[in-house]
Amino acid sequence: MGVDKIKNKILEDADIQVKKILEEAEKEKEEILKKAEEEANKRYEEIIKRGEKEAEMVYNRIIAEAKLEAKKKLLKAKEKIIEKAIQKIKEDLFKLPEKPEYRDKLYKLTVEAIELLGEEDSYIAKINKRDINLLKEIQNELKYDFGKNITLKVETVDIIGGIILQTIDKTKEVDNSLEAIFERKLPEIRIKLSEKLF
Repeated sequence: MGVDKIKNKILEDADIQVKKILEEAEKEKEEILKKAEEEANKRYEEIIKRGEKEAEMVYNRIIAEAKLEAKKKLLKAKEKIIEKAIQKIKEDLFKLPEKPEYRDKLYKLTVEAIELLGEEDSYIAKINKRDINLLKEIQNELKYDFGKNITLKVETVDIIGGIILQTIDKTKEVDNSLEAIFERKLPEIRIKLSEKLF
């Protein structure tokens, strides 16, 4: 073989080797790019998912806060309505002494207080000054319910109406003033209003 042929053969082999190396390098480059692209896509998806989860968490938190705020406002509105209704009931109750049926109510409150204290012959009756004449009439009628004369020693106090009855020795007392009755019934009134209104 001549020098030229050897030289051409070497160049040809070198050319084949270069092409082979370039092809392998191209394949490696494509594989690296493919893996990098896959990794980039994978990271992108993770970031998107994480972002979606965070967005969902933020969304859920905002919704929960909005619901809580709405619930608070609703409760405040309900409480306002209940308070107005209670105020109206209180006003109506405190107007009771001006009505004709008040005399019967005062009689019943007096009888109830006597029964709770235990039947004695005399009591201290604390009432509003306006009710003195009514109580005198009531005292005369008590003998029909209890079969004996019952003496009511009257003391005037600053109450809207009703009666506060004490034993003579002041050891026992029943507060049947309109104010006390209202306060005792207030929890029950609140429950009933709440059930009725809502």
